[in-house]
Amino acid sequence: MAAVNSTRTFNDDTIARIRDVLLIGLASYGEIERLSNAQTTHATVGVAVKEDLRVIHPTGAADTVSRFVDALRFLD
Repeated sequence: MAAVNSTRTFNDDTIARIRDVLLIGLASYGEIERLSNAQTTHATVGVAVKEDLRVIHPTGAADTVSRFVDALRFLD
């Protein structure tokens, strides 16, 4: 997908709402990472986690946090 260069203007309320949503997403991502690490720890010590209780990583990408950071920087 080609990058599109455009200028957009957002009012302060819109920027605050976008920032809040990005922070919720980043916090949720952190919680998924915490649960994923707990699953790995349990597996390491031989405690199985039922398949239907396993965390499914929503992005599967290593750059998820960087993408949140980029979006937050864009708002400043």
